[in-house]
Amino acid sequence: MSGPLRTSTQIESLIAHQKPRNQRELRLQGEMGVTKEQVESTLTSKLKPSYLEVIDTSGGCGASFVVEIVSEQFGGKRLLERHRIVNAALEEEMKEIHALSIRKAITPEQWKQQQEAEKSTAVA
Repeated sequence: MSGPLRTSTQIESLIAHQKPRNQRELRLQGEMGVTKEQVESTLTSKLKPSYLEVIDTSGGCGASFVVEIVSEQFGGKRLLERHRIVNAALEEEMKEIHALSIRKAITPEQWKQQQEAEKSTAVA
């Protein structure tokens, strides 16, 4: 026969006092899901964007994000490769994120062209 049955409170207490084995477990103990700030921090450190916007579309649970990113690392890469670069940068976070929409993944040159085009249409 197995050990005694435990209440959910006892189980939560056991989990809370268990030492995490890795970064993911450490995050899971502190909070559920990924924060907007974590996504921003990871993308900033790995892709060095000149522009980055991360929107949490999950209502705060960290399960769904929209990203716009401008980085030199996208130079000479096709759209699919750029998306793979973003996904690879967020490898650990993607274990907890259910939906990631990459609205823009462009180079600084493309960003500048888009900004100029938007300016000229706003003036017209």
